[in-house]
Amino acid sequence: MTSRTGGRPPLLLLCSAQFILALDFAIVNVALGGMQRDLGFTDSGLQWVVGAYALFFGGFLLLGGRAGDVIGRKRLFVGGLSVFTIASLVGGLATTPFLLVASRALQGLSAAAVSPAILALIAAGFPEGKERVKAMGVFGAVSSAGFSGGVAAGGLLTEYIGWRAVMLVNIPVGVLIVALAAGKLAADHRATRSTKLDVPGAILVTSAMCAFSYGLTIAADRGWGSTAVVGSLTAGVLLLGAFLVVQTRVAAPLVPLSIFRNRALSAGNGIAFLSGGVMSVSTFFITMYLQQVLEYSPVMTGLAFFPQAFVVFLASVPVVRLTGRLGARNMLVIGGLLLLAGSVLLSRVTADGSYWLVVLPGGVLLGLGVTVMMITTAVAATSGVAGPQMGLASGLYNSGRQLGVGLCLALGVVLAGMVQGAVRAIPISGFQTAFWFTAALSAGIIVTAALGLRNTAVAAPAPRPGPPVGGPSTGDVDRRVDRDGSRQDASRQDGENTAGVPAAAR
Repeated sequence: MTSRTGGRPPLLLLCSAQFILALDFAIVNVALGGMQRDLGFTDSGLQWVVGAYALFFGGFLLLGGRAGDVIGRKRLFVGGLSVFTIASLVGGLATTPFLLVASRALQGLSAAAVSPAILALIAAGFPEGKERVKAMGVFGAVSSAGFSGGVAAGGLLTEYIGWRAVMLVNIPVGVLIVALAAGKLAADHRATRSTKLDVPGAILVTSAMCAFSYGLTIAADRGWGSTAVVGSLTAGVLLLGAFLVVQTRVAAPLVPLSIFRNRALSAGNGIAFLSGGVMSVSTFFITMYLQQVLEYSPVMTGLAFFPQAFVVFLASVPVVRLTGRLGARNMLVIGGLLLLAGSVLLSRVTADGSYWLVVLPGGVLLGLGVTVMMITTAVAATSGVAGPQMGLASGLYNSGRQLGVGLCLALGVVLAGMVQGAVRAIPISGFQTAFWFTAALSAGIIVTAALGLRNTAVAAPAPRPGPPVGGPSTGDVDRRVDRDGSRQDASRQDGENTAGVPAAAR
């Protein structure tokens, strides 16, 4: 770990916080039954234990990412994780449905501050190239393990301790990380204090994200044609349109639209959206299949996900090395093929199917693909981004993935035939359709990676002297030859070099 005086950020500390956030997103799914029995949730109200977290997390991600650039990422990390820990305590002690849902909303709000800060601190602290690939590899592996292991941990804790344990488990870890971060993370707010926050843009985009998240959250329960769903999604579109107009007219926009000229960032965010959908849909329907069709208990369901989580752990180091050697495009194509193969295999589930012959191998293939996605999309989505905009890039990446989680899961639920009233037993044809849907998303990943990332690679360029007098100025485009012989465009932004390495790190 580094000291507060500077240097590389404490990667283990940051990734531990990311593990908690990823774990908490998935861990409550298996505990929903116990929450409903103890607190008296209705069927329609129970979805808000998951939905409130997703709504506030997705709604405030862009604002959280930009706020880190303005007020300092350390401040946002420490403050946000402190609130997250307090919210976990409130949820673990909740005695009413309202209090539990409110605590989950507060968890989501604080996670929207912490998650972009983590990715921005890592991306800004490790120069683009091999060092960043390794750091992002750890970050992606931890995120994958948290997401995959959340279901397993939730089953074990619910079965042997109770549903409250899935909330209270965050407290000792959260307190320890906050205490260490306060002393180990270098203060960075002085470098960003002159930056202004685009308040009108922040209000518009946060409102738009909340409207989208709300509409997607209630779609499975009320149906896509309901007034609330149509109204929310329409409001989201109108607010997003107003936000884009504002961004072209203010001096310091929340999201400078020129950032999307970065091909790696744009394609990386698109792939994050699609891969988030594959993860959420596959996890949800595998869980439902195990419990509804194979009649697994919560603990058995959790253990059924353990091989997938273990594969994520084993594959992380080889994926990091291959990403540095093959480049983002090739690795994401490989990852998409793994997701496609796993989805096609899972589409063969039957009413008397076998966990060992279908679910286990399909889940392992998905686990391998998810590992590639979590590591390599984080690299692509922060490639060529200037240090002062790293929080923004991190917020965009997390927002893309979160929208993919919500929108694709809602679409998957509709396709599976669960659109009227409370959730009911899913027919086998519904499971098969859902997994064919994840196969289509996986195919989209392959196409986006092959086309959108065809001129990008993550290999570090050879060191070069600065531009000669009279050479290209800030904002000019520098073309460099990658290791594989292709050419790449990288915009110079805010005095940064083309690799996106902050001047202080050069």
